[in-house]
Amino acid sequence: MDVNIALRCPRCGSNAHNRYGKAPNGRQRYICLVCGRQFVNGAPDRPRSERPRCPVCHRRMHVYMHEQGVTRYRCAAYPQCKTFVKVPEKELD
Repeated sequence: MDVNIALRCPRCGSNAHNRYGKAPNGRQRYICLVCGRQFVNGAPDRPRSERPRCPVCHRRMHVYMHEQGVTRYRCAAYPQCKTFVKVPEKELD
């Protein structure tokens, strides 16, 4: 019996996935074959915050990278608009 049969995508609930390398902490990473979401089994989702608007073209920005204590957003119009913004993560109580 394959242990990964019960593994489901946190976004769409599909059990169609492939292994997709390792996360920085060494745990197995997966990619959903239906929606393309990358995930680690049992890892909690990061809380979603309101996406900022680009200060140059005023479009919504996308999460580009999570750094230690900071989330970096990139303009949705990339590569035409190369603006990025760093937003500090709120400290958990």
